[in-house]
Amino acid sequence: MPEEDYVWLPREAILTFEELARLSGVFAGLGVGKVRLTGGEPLLRQDLATLVALLRRDARIADLSLTTNGILLDRHADALRAAGLGRVTVSLDTRRPERLVAFSRSRRHGDILAGIAAARRAGFQAVKVNTVVVRGFNDDELVDLLELGRTAGVEIRFIEYMDVGGATRWSRDQVVTRREILDTLSRRYGTIEALERHASPAERFRLSDGTGFGIIASVTAPFCGTCDRSRLTADGTWFLCLYAERGIDLREPLRGGATDAELAATITRAWGERTDRGAEERLALPERGALYQIEGLRADPHREMHTRGG
Repeated sequence: MPEEDYVWLPREAILTFEELARLSGVFAGLGVGKVRLTGGEPLLRQDLATLVALLRRDARIADLSLTTNGILLDRHADALRAAGLGRVTVSLDTRRPERLVAFSRSRRHGDILAGIAAARRAGFQAVKVNTVVVRGFNDDELVDLLELGRTAGVEIRFIEYMDVGGATRWSRDQVVTRREILDTLSRRYGTIEALERHASPAERFRLSDGTGFGIIASVTAPFCGTCDRSRLTADGTWFLCLYAERGIDLREPLRGGATDAELAATITRAWGERTDRGAEERLALPERGALYQIEGLRADPHREMHTRGG
């Protein structure tokens, strides 16, 4: 969650569904086949299923997915599936309601579990749960969370705690590494098999009984060299890297009359010239702290993860 005091994006700056669909089409014309709706919390956007339906009309988008905190998923899962959403990822960092209050300032732990169950019932192609592992907060729940995945029929993905956005109190010693996660789980479950890695940030593993899970080791094992992802904020700012200081404004040319070909040229040029290796550069720092302090977040709301799509 962001700090308690932060800057909202102006409502008039937010792209309409039609504008988002148009930009998605421009990216699709350049070879993008996967689109993920994230945030912040995308289910706070009114009539989100309408956007899903608009995006689904483009046959070039083969994979359309959503990342959500799950609180509102119970009431929207069926409509989203009917609109054409393919996959859902729910963020849940603890099985203990009291810890959710401390970590996310939310008392709606039960609603998240209901959302996961609703997503399973709705028949999505895949339902996953993302868990950020923080030492001293939830690192004693790795087995409990993996058991939740087993009983709920979803795949758990453990994520190393990253020094981005609103993580203003981040420190290196809070990071529970991929190696530590695997060691903890192997002590409980025995041999863990590493699966072949495809074009995804997550490395996938399998227990001897077939239970699968993933680990995203963005802090200790950056995948900058194979990263093919970028982020488009709700107000049309395009970031080529999660750690990028600045983004590229696509809203101004979009609303200023640029053609799809002109937008595509802007995107192609920027992507071809990119040199972003944010996670690798952070890893090389001799003394590494949080990427931003609160003053830096207030100076530019695009630095918040709830804005650029953490």
